[in-house]
Amino acid sequence: MDKEHVFFENYAGTWDRDRKENPEILSFLVTLMGLSAGDTVLDAGSGTGILLPYLHRAVTGTGRIEELDYSHRMLEQARQKFASVPGVTYTEKDILKYKLPQKTYDAIVCLNFYPHIAQYKEVFIKKMTAALKQDGALIIMHDMPRSRVNALHARGEEGQSCILPPVDIMATMLITAGLSVTIAMDTDSYYFIKAEKKQYIPYEQYPEFPVHDDIPDTDGTSHAHGHSHTQTKAVMNRLARISGHLEAIKRMVEDGRDCSDILIQISAVDSALVSVGKVILRDHIDHCIIDAVKDNDMEAVDNLKKAITRFIK
Repeated sequence: MDKEHVFFENYAGTWDRDRKENPEILSFLVTLMGLSAGDTVLDAGSGTGILLPYLHRAVTGTGRIEELDYSHRMLEQARQKFASVPGVTYTEKDILKYKLPQKTYDAIVCLNFYPHIAQYKEVFIKKMTAALKQDGALIIMHDMPRSRVNALHARGEEGQSCILPPVDIMATMLITAGLSVTIAMDTDSYYFIKAEKKQYIPYEQYPEFPVHDDIPDTDGTSHAHGHSHTQTKAVMNRLARISGHLEAIKRMVEDGRDCSDILIQISAVDSALVSVGKVILRDHIDHCIIDAVKDNDMEAVDNLKKAITRFIK
């Protein structure tokens, strides 16, 4: 048993008293998860079951929840507190060593857990991805800001290996593992990222956007243009994240969240759109204009220049 394991065994009895939960934030984070009645959920690093009642409300009595933790005493606390909750199983295992069933879970949620497996992040993400059903989601979240998470774990012996990265870096890791990031939020109150297991389409098989001769350009004339865009996959992933972010903002408005929180998220969406625009602009300059020049299509060159000018303004 390593030092961290001993720590959790020793503090299980007083954990809930010392580590106060924030019902408002936890309820909001579970809402962002987008769970449905009847879903099967793995609560990875579940501890004393702080998230269990919120998950149960979301999946209802028809759903299944697996509380997984390697601390015996932590799980015992959860069992005692929620003995009457139906559809719950308790698994005492080290998640990195435990052979998870394949394609089983609609969602795998990691609340305040990622820093504990960060030095094995590639193995962990790959393992969680394999355990998800098609269209299932891996959710990594903290009910506190990233700065506080990192401050807490900087005291440990693991040092830099357990730092919680910014959501864009986390998103890159998840996308590399074959997941599609749909929500990525890093605020002064919480950290939340959701990545879904979608059917993988090899890049070369991505369908090209249909282009028709009768589509008018900005000056009213028609012009056909089409070629392979090198950044299609990256752009589609970023747009999916922005779409998820907008859905999260809608939920914040519906839930009556503080206006300052909503404005911060809108600002993040605005920055993300600018970032996507720059990626497309680079691709536009590197390929669209060059192709038009090679084809000696001066009309296309002129229209492309106008598009760049409009974007910059």
